[in-house]
Parts: sequence; C-alpha cells; structure tokens
Amino acid sequence: MKTLVVYYSRKGNTEKIALEKAKELEADFLAIDTIENVAGYNGFSNCVKSLISKDDMTLFPYDTDVAAYDKVIICAPIWFSKLCAPMQTFIKKEKHNIKKAEYIFVHALKTDVKAVAAETDKILRLKNDKYTSIQCMYGKIKTEEDFADV
Repeated sequence: MKTLVVYYSRKGNTEKIALEKAKELEADFLAIDTIENVAGYNGFSNCVKSLISKDDMTLFPYDTDVAAYDKVIICAPIWFSKLCAPMQTFIKKEKHNIKKAEYIFVHALKTDVKAVAAETDKILRLKNDKYTSIQCMYGKIKTEEDFADV
C-alpha cells in the first residue's frame, strides 16, 4: 500500500511525530505550509482568525500528487478543539483525491479528539481507518492513545 504522511507543523512538534511515522512505515511525506505569517504571537493570531472565520489559508504550492496514494495519514495540531486551519484548507482542496485516511492529532491540552475525527471524516466524505491522539507539551509527549471506530 502506497502511503503518504501529510503534516502541518507551526513549531516543529508535529513535524517530528509525522516524520517518525513516515520513517516507521517507509512512507512518503508532504509538509504543507502557509503563505500567511504563522510565526510568533501575531502568526498564531492569523491562524486563529482563519480558524474562527472558517476562511481558508493560502498554502504554498506543492508537487505531490495526493491521488497517487492508497492511504493518506494526516498529522496535524488541534487548536481550540478544531483541526488546525492550514490542514483544513489542505483536506478541503484534496478531499476528492484521498481514498483512505488515518489521523494523528497533536495537542497541548488534554482534548477529546473524537469530534475532530468525525468532522475530518465529514469533510473528506469517508470513514477513517484509525486516529491517534497525542498530547505533546513543550516537545514532550505526555500521552498517546489510538482509536479505531469499528
């Protein structure tokens, strides 16, 4: 099965987790990034504004053909109990090209990610194979749980 790990990481924590997963599975990976400033407090404010307003963020172009993969693992931060805005933009853009999906949600505070998984499934119009919740504070993983709704 040809697998792609797609991730967005503002501070590097999610990137580390995503690259470890790609290495473990011998999968390809794609880092998405935004044209909007996301650095520092002002950058985070831009991200939150986009999340609240439900406006898409502008992604830098990428050459990866997402449709060429059998499965896409989406690795992204959770902000205010929502999938981060840049990843929401990506999945809206690629929803017709993703056949099977798995999610890895990274968050600082203890969060119930079942609703995030359900919302992501709704956007992609599919049922995820599995989702993982990783609580990561200051670069250290505090808890990791796997879920598979059958």
